Amino acid sequence: MRRTRDHPRVERLLRLADDLEITDPQIDQLLKAAMVSSSRSIIYDALTIFAAKAAEQQHYPFPDDAHCGSVHLGETPRNRLVGIGPDDLTKHLLAVGQSGSGKTTLFYNLMSQLEAPFWSFDLKQDYRHLIHEYDDLLVLPWSELKFNPLKPPDGVPLLRWAQVFAEIFGHATALLSGSKNYLLKHVVNLYKLYDLFNDRSPPYPSLHELELLMWDENINYVRKTSNYRDTVLNRLEAMNLVAGTVFDCSHGPSLDTLLDRNIVFEFDGLSRDLQNFLMEILFASVYEYRLAQNQRDTGLEHVFFLDEGKQVFSVYKERQDAAGIPEIDQLTAKMREFGEGLVVADQEASKLTDSIKANTDTKVLLPTSDQKQFRAIAESMALSDRQQAFAQRLEVGEAIVQVGNRDPVPVHLRNYSVEKTITDQELEKYQREAWQQLSCEPREIAPRLDHILSAGQKGERAKTGSSDGHGEEEVSRDAERLLKDVVEYPFKPLLGRYQQFPSRYKGNKLKNELVDHGLVIERKVKGGDQRKLLELTQHGQEYVEDNLDVDPGFEGRGGIVHRYWQHRIKDRFEEAGWTAELERDDADVYVSMGNTGLAVEVAMENKPRELEHVEKHLENDIAVWIICRTEIVKKGLRQRIAERDIPRDQITFHLFQDFSETSSLPE
Repeated sequence: MRRTRDHPRVERLLRLADDLEITDPQIDQLLKAAMVSSSRSIIYDALTIFAAKAAEQQHYPFPDDAHCGSVHLGETPRNRLVGIGPDDLTKHLLAVGQSGSGKTTLFYNLMSQLEAPFWSFDLKQDYRHLIHEYDDLLVLPWSELKFNPLKPPDGVPLLRWAQVFAEIFGHATALLSGSKNYLLKHVVNLYKLYDLFNDRSPPYPSLHELELLMWDENINYVRKTSNYRDTVLNRLEAMNLVAGTVFDCSHGPSLDTLLDRNIVFEFDGLSRDLQNFLMEILFASVYEYRLAQNQRDTGLEHVFFLDEGKQVFSVYKERQDAAGIPEIDQLTAKMREFGEGLVVADQEASKLTDSIKANTDTKVLLPTSDQKQFRAIAESMALSDRQQAFAQRLEVGEAIVQVGNRDPVPVHLRNYSVEKTITDQELEKYQREAWQQLSCEPREIAPRLDHILSAGQKGERAKTGSSDGHGEEEVSRDAERLLKDVVEYPFKPLLGRYQQFPSRYKGNKLKNELVDHGLVIERKVKGGDQRKLLELTQHGQEYVEDNLDVDPGFEGRGGIVHRYWQHRIKDRFEEAGWTAELERDDADVYVSMGNTGLAVEVAMENKPRELEHVEKHLENDIAVWIICRTEIVKKGLRQRIAERDIPRDQITFHLFQDFSETSSLPE
């Protein structure tokens, strides 16, 4: 509080200083002296200095000091460096500006200076173009992603994860509390059917098994809550349909290995609900993993980058009282303790949650012409009227930056030029090997679930007279022709199947019809041979048995991709003049070599069960070739063999790519 103002002119100066928000110590000293003095010279000096300061304040209403950490953002108009430190990033950053204001460039700049790895959720293919900037950058389009949201991160209890999953799924798809509770019960029941409360080893059920469980009407412990069922099943069916093969696994790559890498997740082309769900469940997975491993107070370990922040941090969902406080809002506040930084950007601050605005310590205001959006972020930064007037004149490449409780400062942001030239074809060329090395465990239907579903489908057919278990829906004749082709030629590439129809469009439409009826699932073959296959589901096998004049049986074991490589390996040995058989002596492929034999095992994953048959073959004095999907699988199995003291002189390792259509048989 200022002292009593005796001199009229000094009183006017003091009021004007308050109006102009002048807090300069030199001015304050002069005014205090003028209050107790009648000297005209002192008052004149105060007026002169005050006038100069007032003119400067009108033009530049900011202090001279600036926060400067190791991550540089740019310089003030007075050439002072402005930056933030790793600790600032653990408290999160929010950037708001209109389209073309420099948000993406700001992200490029921040990424280039981080010592911690980052994940970027990319909805517009903006960050794939950084592959030449980082030696280890993994750009992962959703079509190459394998992720099972029902598998808890390591160390996270099943019941806790079931609750987290239900909350995240509910928030992403706008479910209210009743529907979320219905979903939670089914997730817990599904875990029980897989005996996961007694045995935490794979397989884990996927969202596809969750959908199958909800379809069944004959499970006696499920209440007849039809409205909840229809609501949840509607969301789940749509998500599984749009996601392609994303959820088609027991589990994908381990979280701890992914957290060590710079990754761009490309989610463009997916529905908004699915984009939101994937981003939120990945947030939750990392937080729960850090919590379970007790990785607290370790400094900045990892950073998330999210453009289009309102998709996840939507103020409209935050205001849904019936849905409760969104789980993602709570995660934002809690994850900073575990070394996780969050950088969020958006064009419309008014559509962002109050939580994200309150829980981001650093705020960056970029050029924003819309007054509603400008006021929303300016109020969050507590900018004065004069600072707001200054901020409304910002141009591209300029910003107002506020770090914590410090005064905001104007900044000329650092530029970061990137040529956006990477096409889908070039991306696949540069990243194919990295995609192939990502581990994945195929999904399985647990025997208890399979028994329940089989009983349910038989009951449904008895009630409706329908042979397909899906009511009165009919499969077109052309779709049945495609289905028959799948049975008779299981390893034919998908594009090759389309040639029997007038156009590729027609063939794709028929394929989608079979997928929609739950008759087939699309699979990808990787590891030298690149093709898409169609695999019959259990329902598809029953449909073929009941409606088509073909035998749905097959040679080989496992899923379609495993069987593909069994047949490919068998064919390559036969082309070389050897006699090869499938499933002889419990080998995936048995090769007769005169008086001796060679057992070939197809290894999809680095799992202990891959070695069970190997030990039996060695006991029978049969040499073994282990053909691995990726180099990572091969290294992992080598390590397992060394740890179990299995004799290694009779074991030879190869890769799938050694048996591709274009390679020669390994020696």
